[in-house]
Formats: sequence, C-alpha cells, structure tokens
Amino acid sequence: MGIRATRAIAACAAAAMLLLAGCADDEDSTPAPSGPQATQTSRAPFTPPPGTPKRGTQSGLAWDSGVFHNEAHLTQEFAHLRGRPVDVIGIAPTRDTWKDLLDSWWLTDNTIPPGYRGTLNVALPLFPEDGSMERAASGADDAKWEQMGRLIASKYPTAYVRPGWEMNIENWPWRVTEDNVEQYKTAFRHASTALKKGGPQLRIVFNPNEGKGNSLADATKAYPGDDVVDIIGIDAYDWSPPYDDERAWHKHRTQPGGWDFWGDFARSRGKMFAVPEWGVIAGSPDSGGDNPEFINRVMGWMNENADIMAFDTYFDEREDYCRCSLVQNPQARQAYLTQLENWAAK
Repeated sequence: MGIRATRAIAACAAAAMLLLAGCADDEDSTPAPSGPQATQTSRAPFTPPPGTPKRGTQSGLAWDSGVFHNEAHLTQEFAHLRGRPVDVIGIAPTRDTWKDLLDSWWLTDNTIPPGYRGTLNVALPLFPEDGSMERAASGADDAKWEQMGRLIASKYPTAYVRPGWEMNIENWPWRVTEDNVEQYKTAFRHASTALKKGGPQLRIVFNPNEGKGNSLADATKAYPGDDVVDIIGIDAYDWSPPYDDERAWHKHRTQPGGWDFWGDFARSRGKMFAVPEWGVIAGSPDSGGDNPEFINRVMGWMNENADIMAFDTYFDEREDYCRCSLVQNPQARQAYLTQLENWAAK
C-alpha cells in the first residue's frame, strides 16, 4: 500500500479517537489545589518483572521512547528533531477486514525506516470492522490472532500490542459499556492468548483513554486479568480541560481515571506502565493550542514514574484535525527538548 494511503489510514484512525476522547465528562468538581503542587507519595521502587527486555537501548533513555507515525521519513525527521534515535514506533494497520489487518504493508520500508533496530507499538482493533464483539468473545477469531502474533513477531518479537485500545470511549466498535463488559474481557483474553501463541514474547497492553470515559466511566471494570496483560497504559491529549494551569493538571493527575489513578493501578497489579499516544492538539479549538505546559506536566509525570515506565510514543500527526506535531508547535517542541534532557539526566 502506498504512503498516501497509509497516511490517510492513520489520520482517520486518530481523528476518530481524538474526537471521541474529547467527549468525556468535562465537569470539574475538583477544588483547586491550595499552595504548591503536591508531590508524589513515597513508594518503594518498582522492580520490572523477570525477563523484561532492556528499555531505551536506542535512545539511551530510561525507557522505550518514540513516535507514532505511519511513514518512515517522518519517523526519521522526529528522531533528527529530538537528537536521539527512537526506541519504539507507533503504527496502526488497516482494519476493515482480517485480510486487511494481516496485510504486511505496515512492516515495510515505507512505514518503518530501513535498518531500524527498535520495536513497535501496534494498535489493533478487538475485531475488524466486518466483525463483532460476539464473534471475538466466542473464540472464532483465535486463529487470525495467532497469525497476527506470528506476523508481528517475525520482525519485532517483543513488540507492544494494544488490542481493543481506548475501550472506554464511545463509538469505537469495541467500546465497553456496563452491558457488554464481560464480553469485552472474554474477547480480550482470546486475543491476548492467541497473540502470545503466535509470538510468545509480545507484550500485551491494556490501554484505556485517560479520564472518565463516556462509554464506561470506570475502565478498571474492563480489566481482563493479570495473566493476559503485561503493561497498563493510557492515551492522553491536551484537552478536557487543557493542561494549561494548576487546577486543570490537578484534575488530570488526581481524578478517577487520571494519571496517578492508572499509575497506582499498574503498581498494584505488578505491571509496568505506558503512554502509547499523547500530544498537544492545536487543531482543536477546545485544546490548549501550542501548549508547553502540557508537555512539561506529562513528561514530568513520566520522569517521576520512570521506575514503572515501559514506553511512550508521541502522536506527531500533522493533519489539520490534529496539528499535534512538534514541527507545528514551537513552544511545545522546546518544552519537549528541555524535558528530554531531564529524562536523559535521570
């Protein structure tokens, strides 16, 4: 598949996700914090599970850090901009049918830079657009999931894989509600088990959207079990509300479904943590625009929690609906480069 088509796929997938993420409950009943920002409570350092691959081997950072792009030359531009190689590339295969999902265009040199030695962050639907939650939960797709596991593992045996990501926001076909939550968990278990059968070292990510979801307010209800999840992560963008003052950051950090909530949930399960998609979103009038405070607060949180961080991938989309790229947002770019040095110095 050509570059233009892959870019369109990525843009459409992300546009849907971002529009839906902004629909989450925006009511802020949290009182504004008084005095200085509270610091993280004292915790014993987290020890990664045995057999965890070494992190940050390309970048020299404390965890795998990279970018979400479906075009190889844009990934290379991002690496050049930050002055460090990327450890992980976020990618989204076409998802109309299983035939489309299993087409390996997204593993070619058009998408992955030639000679790339890192790993992938692969966003996969819990079922293709011509499938259903019922079919996925029945196990009827298991052979396809195993085939997908073999396909990914053939080039990236320890890739991060996110089946049924952002299940707590509405209008995704695999969205979770109070009525189908048990079916979702069963479908996830089938997907994870079969993926691991095809690629035993693949790392499965349970990946809700940050904050209170508008299809399932408490996404922990959709957690399918420690035996089928390797990493817990959240996607987060600069809105609902924008991270442009202490009150907003306090909400995002401390609310149910917020940063500390999911970080503590991961620790309580003995799991590592990830931020598979994050970024400013200047293309939305409801965002903070070119907002360096979003970058500072998110990267600061990740640095504070480096002991549990498995990976992050910045969503560097340039299309008008998003305008998330650091190339388009000079203040965010400078904040990113400054915070990256803080990461490197840790």
